[in-house]
Amino acid sequence: MDSESLEDLNVKFDELRSSIENLERELQSLKAWAAQLAGLYVIFQGIMYVQAIIPSAALIGTRWIAAGLSGFVSVSFWLTLIPTVNDLFRYREQQDLTFLEQQRTYRKIFSIQNGRKLNSGSTAAQQRLAKAFATARHQRYAYVWAVLSALFSFTMLVSYALVSIPRF
Repeated sequence: MDSESLEDLNVKFDELRSSIENLERELQSLKAWAAQLAGLYVIFQGIMYVQAIIPSAALIGTRWIAAGLSGFVSVSFWLTLIPTVNDLFRYREQQDLTFLEQQRTYRKIFSIQNGRKLNSGSTAAQQRLAKAFATARHQRYAYVWAVLSALFSFTMLVSYALVSIPRF
């Protein structure tokens, strides 16, 4: 049996739960920021795209101003979004690791309270849990890269439209 007392383990379990809740709040905040950033970017680039495809005498000869502005906003957007996405992945990974530590602490508490180990096929259960986390992680990566690819494609479409404005 471990040298940790039941009280210490309960305190540790509560701290881990609090840590998971704090990480979840941070994750929600980062998700909201990323969604807001992407939404504003799409709206701005949509306006630039509409401006590019509608024939206008005002744009003749000034296409590089629109293209430069769009390029500047695109670079700023990507330089802001990529670190935000990395932070999201880092926080989620930390939350998963904290959850696994909380599960180990719960098993110790159960063992001390009942005088026996938790019989849930612990090795198999831990492997299933780790596999579930790995699957969820791969799904998150796939979803994020699909969204980033769509945003990048949209960026390229707008850039092409702005650069191909006829100059009369």
